[in-house]
Amino acid sequence: MTKEQIEKLGLTFTEGMTDDDVFKALSKQKADFESEKANQKGIIDKYSSQIADFKKKEAEKMTEEEKRANELKQLNEEIANLKKEKSIGAKKTQYIKMGYSEELAEKIAQGEFDGQDVSGFHAEFLKSHDEELKKELMKKNPTPSGAGEPTKTYTKEGFRKGEYSYEQLCELQAKNPTLYKEITE
Repeated sequence: MTKEQIEKLGLTFTEGMTDDDVFKALSKQKADFESEKANQKGIIDKYSSQIADFKKKEAEKMTEEEKRANELKQLNEEIANLKKEKSIGAKKTQYIKMGYSEELAEKIAQGEFDGQDVSGFHAEFLKSHDEELKKELMKKNPTPSGAGEPTKTYTKEGFRKGEYSYEQLCELQAKNPTLYKEITE
């Protein structure tokens, strides 16, 4: 080999180098290169492993943070639901105390909490309440006195003229003795 060929290979040329010397130098250079390559690969593998571990820990950490965030979200939702139930329950109790049916009180309380117009429910209650009140009053006093009969005005003059029958005068004496006395005297 020539001096130029040996130097192209990256070897230092010395006088009297034989082909075997060049081959040994190239073999040594190759071994050094392989050794350096293995060393660099080890370093790359080490850093790759560290990066993977870091990414794994970050993923686990993010997962933990996400779990905490999810738990916090669930707790906040649960608190909001409990507040809603408490508010609706308190309103429902108020309406039941006022005479509303349990079902109607629930509808109104739920509607108020949700911000809906509940005036129709109140009108429904008032209508049913009035009907119930009328029924109750009718049970206590089923027919008012004189109901169904035309009102007759009794006067002294009518008595003198004989406008009233014997039955009418007896009934008047039973129902209104003071008036009977006034017209018969």
